[in-house]
Amino acid sequence: MKKLALAGAVLGAAALFTPEPSHAIRVLSPSEDQFLDINFLIQTWFRYQKISDENRPNFIEAPENNFDTSFRRIRFRMGGSYNKWFKFNFVMRLNNTGRDAYIAPFGGQPTGYLRQGGLLGGRNFALHELDLIFAINGMVDTKDWIIDAHLGFPRVPLGREQYGRTGFDNLESDRTFATLRWTHLTVANVTGRAYGGFLHVRKGTKGEGFRQITWDGFVGIFDGFKGIEQPWDETVRGLDTTDTYPPGINVNCDAACLSQLRSNSKDSFLYTFRTTLMFGKPEGKPKGYNWLYRDTYLGKRKGVTLGLSFAMQNDIDQELISDTQGPAPGLRGNGNPLPGAGSVQVRVPYMILPNPVANANVRNHPVDMQMYGADLAIHYGPLTLIGEIGQHQFKGVWLSNTNTSEDFKNKWYIAKAAWVLNPGSVHLWEPYVSYYIWDPDIKEDSSGVAYGDAANFIGPSNQGKDNATLGKIKVTSVGINYWYDRAKLLGWTLEYQKYDEQRNEIDNDAITLQFRFVF
Repeated sequence: MKKLALAGAVLGAAALFTPEPSHAIRVLSPSEDQFLDINFLIQTWFRYQKISDENRPNFIEAPENNFDTSFRRIRFRMGGSYNKWFKFNFVMRLNNTGRDAYIAPFGGQPTGYLRQGGLLGGRNFALHELDLIFAINGMVDTKDWIIDAHLGFPRVPLGREQYGRTGFDNLESDRTFATLRWTHLTVANVTGRAYGGFLHVRKGTKGEGFRQITWDGFVGIFDGFKGIEQPWDETVRGLDTTDTYPPGINVNCDAACLSQLRSNSKDSFLYTFRTTLMFGKPEGKPKGYNWLYRDTYLGKRKGVTLGLSFAMQNDIDQELISDTQGPAPGLRGNGNPLPGAGSVQVRVPYMILPNPVANANVRNHPVDMQMYGADLAIHYGPLTLIGEIGQHQFKGVWLSNTNTSEDFKNKWYIAKAAWVLNPGSVHLWEPYVSYYIWDPDIKEDSSGVAYGDAANFIGPSNQGKDNATLGKIKVTSVGINYWYDRAKLLGWTLEYQKYDEQRNEIDNDAITLQFRFVF
């Protein structure tokens, strides 16, 4: 153990005091084009949050004041190059290790046991990114155009905030709740990753200062919901038409019907489009074909980026975007347990919609999803200004008691500002402020039942949107970052977040002290 501790101390010291390292361990070959970088990243949270069972109906007997210590993110990365036209990036993730289920990252609902998992069990330890990069401009002459294809399980180039390396390069302690909500739904994976790939093209001029202009284009196709493993898969095995499930509740749905709730009835691919126009120093690392955006460059960039995004994913079975679905055990809106109700404790929260087991009209009912977004980033020495707006739309959602389909349009707005106080020092201090709005579309049917974004519900949905939902959510974050050196190997963030709800205001402000370590 002493030898292991000594080795860890040596690695930590090397990571902290090696000037401008881009990797912790690099394995070289005789060819300069062949190398392997190995990195380890840790993000630790010390978080205090006011929480009680009034925050959400499923916060049963939650303590009013909670202090929690956990690993918000752990990443193990191997990335490298085989030759001038093939590179790769492989990342494994471990999220929320040791976290109290009531302490949600964005002040909302608990993740639940299936997403909490153990150190190596559950669904927590998983593939985070597999980006196989083919540099087409390294294979053929493309006349000064950079052209590269990304295949595997890459980050989806859709919007600015969700595409960045959250927790290690961004200003705040976490991604905004607004971005998390539409990422849950649009990208088909809460991490903002999906199976498939995208093609990227880049062309730039050679002007000086802001006369240097760079254009980027991204076009992606990703796998849809077909074949996605659902949390209740094991609960539907062995059922036949004579069974009733949940116990004591007659369900007009046999095993074949329930099996349809496991995956989409069609191949519904996700199509993404993004374009950026940059003035001044461009973003990204062209040599590594890495197009990640960063909220803070710590004085390294003087440039402006304008971005536009669009995505579409049609013919999604409505039960796959519903939170009250399937025969999984769950909770009523008032917090009372009910087998078969479905619950955010069982899966990532989607939308409160009619239960497909009890409503035949919901099963295999096609819903189209679209996302629109625009973003702006200004970096000028120590100054950082970020803005992003967007809309996530569900088209043709069937509601109970109306026999009609409705459209839902959820909107979000993000604004950030930061300033590096001492850009010439090895110890960098960066105060910041962030403000964002999540404005979900909540609808009522003829009987007064509310439908819409699941994370926006606080009471029984049959009480109407005024009594059941929070309405528009506004979050203000004020904090300060400390970075050791511009390489961002070591950092601390102290942040206060204030949550304001349009209706049924609750007391759930949070203070977070975050430690970031990369080696």
